[in-house]
Amino acid sequence: MKRRLRKHEDLHESESAGLTEEEQKILANTKILMHSLREEALPVAEKEALRMRVQETIAHKSERPVRSIWLAVAASLALLMIVGAGFLLMQKNTGSAMEEVASAIQADTEETRLQLADKRIIHLSEQNSDLIYEQNGSRIQIDSSSVVEQQVAESEDEFNTLTVPYGKRSTITLIDGTKISLNSGSRLVYPAQFDGDTREVYLEGQAYFSVSHAAERPFYVHTKNIKVQVLGTEFDVSAYDDDQQTAAVLVKGSIELTANQKSLFNTKNKKLTPGTMAVYNAATDDLQTAGVDVEPYISWKEGYLIFRKAPLRDILKKLSRYYKADISLGSAEAKHVTFSGTLDLQDDLAMVLDVISVSTSLKYQQTERRFIFR
Repeated sequence: MKRRLRKHEDLHESESAGLTEEEQKILANTKILMHSLREEALPVAEKEALRMRVQETIAHKSERPVRSIWLAVAASLALLMIVGAGFLLMQKNTGSAMEEVASAIQADTEETRLQLADKRIIHLSEQNSDLIYEQNGSRIQIDSSSVVEQQVAESEDEFNTLTVPYGKRSTITLIDGTKISLNSGSRLVYPAQFDGDTREVYLEGQAYFSVSHAAERPFYVHTKNIKVQVLGTEFDVSAYDDDQQTAAVLVKGSIELTANQKSLFNTKNKKLTPGTMAVYNAATDDLQTAGVDVEPYISWKEGYLIFRKAPLRDILKKLSRYYKADISLGSAEAKHVTFSGTLDLQDDLAMVLDVISVSTSLKYQQTERRFIFR
C-alpha cells in the first residue's frame, strides 16, 4: 500500500502540468490526507478495507489515461480519508473515556467498591448494596444507613465507578431516576450528574436497566463491543469479558443497538422491539436477533434463575459468578447435559447443586469451595 501511494506521490511534474486548477487542488489535498493516514492509528482491518476500496477504483478506471486514473483515485481517497478522519475523532467520545476509567481500576475480589471522581474509595459490605444519588449528584445514600458527600465537577470527564465482585449484587439509582441492578462480577462507570444532551454509562458484566424517560436526552449504555441507545425503557445487557457473546434483551419500550462501532466500514445496527434478544459475537462479527421469553434472562434480579433446556456448562458459569465458587464439569458426557427448571438463589449453593444433581442424574464432588459434576 505504501509503495503504491509513494509511487503516485512521486508523479513527475510534467504529468500534472496540464491539470485544471480544481484538479490541482484535489491532487494536493489528497497528498496531505495520505500522509496523515500513515500517521493515524487506524486498525489493520480498516486499513485493509481502505486499500481494497482504492484497488477497486483503479480497476474500474483501468482503461482510462494514467492521469484520469490518478484523479479518480485521488478523489476516492480524499472522500474515504475525510470520512476516516471524522471516524477517528468520533472514537474519542464519552464511551471511550469511561472504558479507559474502567480498565484502570483494579477489581476488589471481596467487597463491592464505589470509587468517586476524586479517587476516594467507599467499601460496601452488604451482600446486596443499594445506592441512591441525590442533590444533583453531590449526595449518595448507601444502604439507608450511611451518606457520602462529593464535590460534583462540571467536567464531563470525571466519573464514579461501582465495582461489584463475584458473590455480590448492587442496585444504583442515578440522579435522573434511572435504576440499574448490577449482577455479580460487574462494573458500572457513570457521571454523578448528567449535564449534556445525553446520558451515558459504561458497563462490564450484566445489568438490568429501568431508564427514566427523557425524550430530549437519550440514554446510552456502552460496553466493549456494543452500544445501546434508549429514551425510556427496560432491558438487560450481558457483557462479561469471559463470555464470547454480548447480549441485550428488551422488556419494554424500544432500543437501538450498535455493534462493531469501532469499525469504519462495518458498523451494525438493529432496532429491538419488546420480547427481542440481540446477540453479538465479536469473534465472527455476527449480530443476530430473535424473539424470546424475556423472563429467563432477567429473573436473576429477583433472586432466581429460570432455565429451559440450557447447557449445564452455561448454568454452572452463572452459579460460579453468583456464589463466587469454582463449579465445573469433570467428564466429557456432562458437557452435553441440559437442565430445565428454576433455581432459587436464596438457597445455599449446596442445595442449588442438589436440585441440578437430582434433575440430571449427575453427581458432584466437593473439595473446599470447588465443585465438580461427573
